Parts: sequence; C-alpha cells; structure tokens
Amino acid sequence: MTMITRGCWIVVVDGAGAVILENAGTVATPDLRLIDRIETPRCDTPPEPGDGNRPAEASDRARLAETAMVAMLMTRLSFAVRQSRTSRLAIAAPPHLLEAIRTRLDHNLRSRVAIMLPKTLTQHPLDKIVSVMAEAMERAA
Repeated sequence: MTMITRGCWIVVVDGAGAVILENAGTVATPDLRLIDRIETPRCDTPPEPGDGNRPAEASDRARLAETAMVAMLMTRLSFAVRQSRTSRLAIAAPPHLLEAIRTRLDHNLRSRVAIMLPKTLTQHPLDKIVSVMAEAMERAA
C-alpha cells in the first residue's frame, strides 16, 4: 500500500516555484516540514515602445523560466536521492509542469516516485496537502 511514510518527500509545484516538504511524523499523524523552496527565475524585461510582439515573447520567457525552475528542482531531488536523504517522493504539479518533470526523471528518481498528481496544491495549507496526497495515494494503491 502506498502511503505518506516517515521521510517521504512531498514536492508541490506551480508556475511560481516548488516547495519540498518532508513527513517528519508517522503515517497516521503526518508532520510536514519545509526542506527547500525553489522559485521560478523572474523574467521582468520591460517592453520596448512600439514593439507588437512582446506578449508572445513574455509568454515564451515565462515558459523558459518554468523550465529552468523544473531543471533546478530535478537537480535538487537527484542530489537528495544520491545522498540517501529520501527514498520516496510524491509530486503534485499542474499537468504542463508534471510533463516537464516526467521528461527529466532519471531512472534513480523515477524508482522513488510513489505518485505524480496532476494538481496545483501550492496555495493549500499543509494539512490539506497531506489529505489530498494521502487520498490520491490510497486510490492509486
């Protein structure tokens, strides 16, 4: 059965960044602790007067910034797994970011992922994140 065990890292991602949490409690009474926060690089280039292509360029820059954040996140997770800081991952992200994460999972990380949930949970309180992830893991089991 898949559960949020002690030491399980819960990774919650959205366009603004990622939060890595660890369950320092038990399965019955999870206690999430902040491990790391990774922010999406800012792309605040002011538009030039009379340039009609700026909205598309701004959209491209935002997408590239999200891609850079996902790359930083995957590097951070790979490093943690190599150091045996965690053996289990649960990831929640919007579908487009979840796909970017999937494409960057190496074999070592992929084997540690218990669930990948296509959902934005970054603005939820910690107890809600735990309940949503635990419920999704129960359904997946």
